Amino acid sequence: MNAPLFVRCIQIIGLITAPVSFTSAADSLSTVLKSTHSFEDIADAAYWQAADGHADGLLIASLEGDGLAVFDQSGSLVQRDEQFEVVGADIRYGFRPRPQYPAIDIVAVGLPEQQAFGFYHVTPDPSAPLQFLGQINANINMEGVCLYKNVTTGDLTVTGFTEEGSIVQYKLDYDGQHIISRVRDDQGMPVPVRVTQVGGELSSCVVDDETATLFVAEQNVGIWSYGADAENVKDRRLIDVALPLGHIEEIENMDLVYQPDGKGVLVVADEGQGFLLYDRQSSHRFLGGFNVAGFEEAKLVTAATDGLWLGNTEADQPVYEKLPYARLAPISDVQIDTAMDLRHMSIDGISLVAASGETQAVDDDGDAADDPAIWLNEQNPQRSLIIATNKQGGLMAYDLNGQEIQYLEGGRPNNVDIRLRVKTSDGGSVSLAAASNRELNTIALYTIQDTDAPIQKLPVKGDNTHPDAAELVSRVDEVYGLCMGQAKDGRTYVFVNGKNGQIEQWRIELHEGDASGTLVRTMKVNSQPEGCVVDDQTQTLYVGEEDHAIWSFNAHEDGSTQATLVASVDGRTLVDDIEGLAIYSKDEKRYLLASSQGNNTYAVYDLVQNNRYVGSFAITGNDEIGVDGTSDTDGIDIISADLGAGYPEGIMVAQDWYNINKRYELENQNFKLVSWQAIAEALFK
Repeated sequence: MNAPLFVRCIQIIGLITAPVSFTSAADSLSTVLKSTHSFEDIADAAYWQAADGHADGLLIASLEGDGLAVFDQSGSLVQRDEQFEVVGADIRYGFRPRPQYPAIDIVAVGLPEQQAFGFYHVTPDPSAPLQFLGQINANINMEGVCLYKNVTTGDLTVTGFTEEGSIVQYKLDYDGQHIISRVRDDQGMPVPVRVTQVGGELSSCVVDDETATLFVAEQNVGIWSYGADAENVKDRRLIDVALPLGHIEEIENMDLVYQPDGKGVLVVADEGQGFLLYDRQSSHRFLGGFNVAGFEEAKLVTAATDGLWLGNTEADQPVYEKLPYARLAPISDVQIDTAMDLRHMSIDGISLVAASGETQAVDDDGDAADDPAIWLNEQNPQRSLIIATNKQGGLMAYDLNGQEIQYLEGGRPNNVDIRLRVKTSDGGSVSLAAASNRELNTIALYTIQDTDAPIQKLPVKGDNTHPDAAELVSRVDEVYGLCMGQAKDGRTYVFVNGKNGQIEQWRIELHEGDASGTLVRTMKVNSQPEGCVVDDQTQTLYVGEEDHAIWSFNAHEDGSTQATLVASVDGRTLVDDIEGLAIYSKDEKRYLLASSQGNNTYAVYDLVQNNRYVGSFAITGNDEIGVDGTSDTDGIDIISADLGAGYPEGIMVAQDWYNINKRYELENQNFKLVSWQAIAEALFK
């Protein structure tokens, strides 16, 4: 029997703070609002937030066999679309993949009969706000959908799931009339950017855009979290599990309440346990739960700006009831007055720079590629090389097209750096490279030259060498970051740091066919550092203490060991971990760049103007040439020389933790190449 769908407001509700047990208050007193239509059921809903932030938004509900319905705040039916059977609903704001078209608000739904995603645009028309924008065939038995908008790049992806445990994800585009797949095959057919199998029966998904976290409900098992971005697929984590080990019985639906500074809650509708609350911050700890009088089973939850819409599908007449956020205050630490304005959820001030190329992937899977160093071929700059570490087994040499020229096996090199024209005892000079070898806790030295095998091991001799290898033995607890410097008199140094914060400075001397090293001093930061770089012009060493700050030291071997603060982790311009550091130096311009791994950006500081923060940029993918962007970057390097038509102002090289090919298939890690000219145009436009 078809029953009317009502929308009403909760007056009294039972709130529970106990970690497992749940009770309900007396019968709730509800005011039934307007409704003149009967529907079979409600499946999911998304709340559209009005542009001015006032409480005149829309509730967009999927009704399975009865299509899609739009309700205003009073519960009045505004619009019906009955052309499809519809499941799932999600919304994102301000999608603008092409500058020639205006930004639009997108609603995504699942179309199970078509095995497709359907898309709508929320328009200003008060009588018919939804405009259909087409569909993308996914070839799965769709059970639900969720959207993800990358807050840095603005890219939009849609994820669909099946009851049997499959997940597919498509990257979206807009051609002015229709939503289409950004990635397509040679015949123009949409290609998913991710396909995966969760395991058991799935019932809901939701994405935290700020943290790029995809939450998936395996109905009778628990809640999983994944990386939401196809270019940053983190290992999945189990957030909660079924009773008696956890708090779950049978999950039906989920949504997120956003608040500033990462605060807020994940709200889970559990058919047997009521409405469960989890901390939105990284721990995702269980906060408690509540039941609603008159709700036989908790089925649906949708977050709005001023409260939660709770769906009661077991009532004689299926209803949505509204719980103001003020009623959540008695539950654990949850204090919500109003939800964050999702229209302005973005990382402001981040410039976007497309990668112009990439290296071949390293030979080993997992965490392998780490740090690059650029060798300038002074006689033929276009034949310059990228020397990079595979910390599972050796050093690579790539040309500027990213082709591997050499793989020199040996040790577990973590960081690498290069200095040109290092003097030898016979009056000559060589290009010298140094790498931190975590296998032996040593510093390995190499020469770089323009040959078919450009990297050649340079043996170290003396009392401070390792008995099993001609390498300098470090005294730090575990060699990690490394960089090189040259004094005005030509003396060359290697700085190596350990995970305990200890930093060593070694003076290197080159002889005929070998080298020696002398430990000249030590410095320290309070916790684990990695990235470091030396400004030879000012004789300044910069060190990145991963979780806290960038520090500078006097780089002279007899200089002060006192650290000076350059920039602190602030959760905005620098988000831990601080990883690679590099310096761009040309004429009177000198910039320090830092890999802000926590938000996949690169912070830029003007060394000429007292380390003034200039801005940040992200390296994005270029689907036209089949190169993805960077994520979770470790090491970086930059030089300012003219390397030819592709890099007239120099080149930046950045490690890419999650490397994918043009079909968005995961490959081993690699390094991305970016024109400094493109970076400068983005930062200083």
